[in-house]
Amino acid sequence: MSAKPRPFNLFFEFLFLESYSELGPKERKAIDRAVQLLAENPRHPSLQIHKAKNVQGKYPAGGIGVFIAYATKDLRITFEYGPLSGTIALRNCGFHEACESKI
Repeated sequence: MSAKPRPFNLFFEFLFLESYSELGPKERKAIDRAVQLLAENPRHPSLQIHKAKNVQGKYPAGGIGVFIAYATKDLRITFEYGPLSGTIALRNCGFHEACESKI
């Protein structure tokens, strides 16, 4: 029997919190659900995670990659692993173009 993996700790960047506060209740609910899935299982298929191109992470503990996850068809979350092992740093959230332009 395999044990359920421990969820990741979450680290919220200021830009993520600022962007989140500007969303409506429906969008916040979708982001909340995606963040919960991300913490429990970053490989969950509904998140459709892919690496952002031409962007480097700022936390050496997590490597140099920055990733994009889908909360919905139109909403995105950007994140990276770090600043500590077992932690996901949430960098930004919001609608597709706005979120990915401020990775």
